[in-house]
Amino acid sequence: MEKYAKIINETTKEVQVGVGCLDEYYVEIGMSLMEVEQAYNSKWYVAGFAPIKPEPTEEEIKAARIAELKALLASTDYAVIKIAEGAATPEEYADVIAQRQAWRAEINELEGGEKDGLGAA
Repeated sequence: MEKYAKIINETTKEVQVGVGCLDEYYVEIGMSLMEVEQAYNSKWYVAGFAPIKPEPTEEEIKAARIAELKALLASTDYAVIKIAEGAATPEEYADVIAQRQAWRAEINELEGGEKDGLGAA
């Protein structure tokens, strides 16, 4: 995409991009029209020089899965709270309880074992 830009790093070809319709101003401050592209890191580069997002590491993949599992646990807290407050029975939410146990087991496995000695995350 063509925008007013000025190269700020000759090695990486990172550019500063003008935003808006201030063509005369951009020319005054040394910008020129050039083909640029925005990279995964939100920075702008001369077209063809934007870095490609690296593949996630195993640790990043694990961390993302753990966060997903913990969000699932949080989304089902209502069931265990109802049970704890006596508004429901464990039998009513047996499927939710079983799923939560599976999620905690997966979290423990991803974290490399039991964290608290009780088998629960």
